[in-house]
Amino acid sequence: MARLRGALTGVATALALVAGALLMVAIGVTTASVIRSAVINKPILGDSEIVEMLLGVAVALCLPLCEMKGAHVLVDFFTQKLPPRAIAGLDALMRAVGALVIAVLAWRLAIGGFNMWDRERETMFLLIPYWWGYAGAAIGMTVWTVCAGFVAVESAANSLKPSPASGGGG
Repeated sequence: MARLRGALTGVATALALVAGALLMVAIGVTTASVIRSAVINKPILGDSEIVEMLLGVAVALCLPLCEMKGAHVLVDFFTQKLPPRAIAGLDALMRAVGALVIAVLAWRLAIGGFNMWDRERETMFLLIPYWWGYAGAAIGMTVWTVCAGFVAVESAANSLKPSPASGGGG
């Protein structure tokens, strides 16, 4: 499990670094457009198209690393008084449900991307094919699905371990 966790964390980290680069490009485009608008009163044509697509893909590419690091928001108000094994079991169940939902989102993004490619849909000003954004987001969501599934299995395995408080008998 540790080896697989390391490999998935490595892939997730690489995707997050790509996401960071995309964010830097989005910042550069926005900055250049603002400066150009201030200097010659003409923003960069299609700047919002570029930034929207880059941000959408960047968010999807960051989510696998959030999953592997356990950095998603967790609401434990109702479960904090449960025994550790019960919390781990509930955590495993919720992570499995989450992985299923993420898988559906990845699948729909892939279908949407194919539809955009098939219909040759493009952005209004720069004529950037929409499927590029869908494909990038689908990659992130697919890796997130794998990471979420792994973390769900890992949580389930942890829920079956005897708790230290019970002396190993429980």
